[in-house]
Amino acid sequence: MNGYDWAPPTAAEMAVWEAKAAEFERLAAEQAEERFTGRSDSGLVEAEVDGNGRLTDLDVSAEALRQAYPQNIGPDTIEAIAAARAAAGAAGREKAEGILPGVHA
Repeated sequence: MNGYDWAPPTAAEMAVWEAKAAEFERLAAEQAEERFTGRSDSGLVEAEVDGNGRLTDLDVSAEALRQAYPQNIGPDTIEAIAAARAAAGAAGREKAEGILPGVHA
């Protein structure tokens, strides 16, 4: 058999993959409805994202606005959003692992 030989999947194999695809779609919809939060290292900014990583809420503390270096708000905001997205990604990978064990994104 060379690298170009290929046999189409059987009906049973297709049924298994279609069931897995349907489960992925269900989990993706479920994940999209969940909310994940992250904070900046300073704790002055908190972000919330949905399961797809879209920003849904951002809280900049009053202390951040009063601090001597307000230019830190931008990097703190990025940190908070990144932390929230990392939490969403980790949750999604954990769910996917349940369907396809051993497959890592």
